[in-house]
Amino acid sequence: MQRKLQVNAWLWTLAPLAGLAWGLIAVVFASVGPSRFVPRLFYSYHIEHFAAFYMLTVLAASGLPRAHLRQVVPPLVVMAVILATVRLLIPRHRVANAEDLAADLAGIAAAVAPMLVGRFRQVFAERRQSPPSTA
Repeated sequence: MQRKLQVNAWLWTLAPLAGLAWGLIAVVFASVGPSRFVPRLFYSYHIEHFAAFYMLTVLAASGLPRAHLRQVVPPLVVMAVILATVRLLIPRHRVANAEDLAADLAGIAAAVAPMLVGRFRQVFAERRQSPPSTA
């Protein structure tokens, strides 16, 4: 029975990791690829930036359940900054400006915020349940 639980737990981690890998490939291609090959999913491309990095953050956090957020978030922020810089260096590329980077970072922050609130609630609940030390 224990073996079956371990296999199921591994599958729940493997699926988000596979989604994260494909998501990273898609975001890099959409950022630096020709605009005629990139499908439009939303009315505003800022919403597309927001949604892409929101999903990457959720997939990274769920695919790496033992990693702390401080290990998951900085690489995504660095990736957003590098992609924004690369978009600025590509001649005749789509409009690349600070709004794209802000949408990327807002997507990361929006995904991380509920996770942080949940962890704060868990820590404060544990502190409330533990008896005060008499020193």
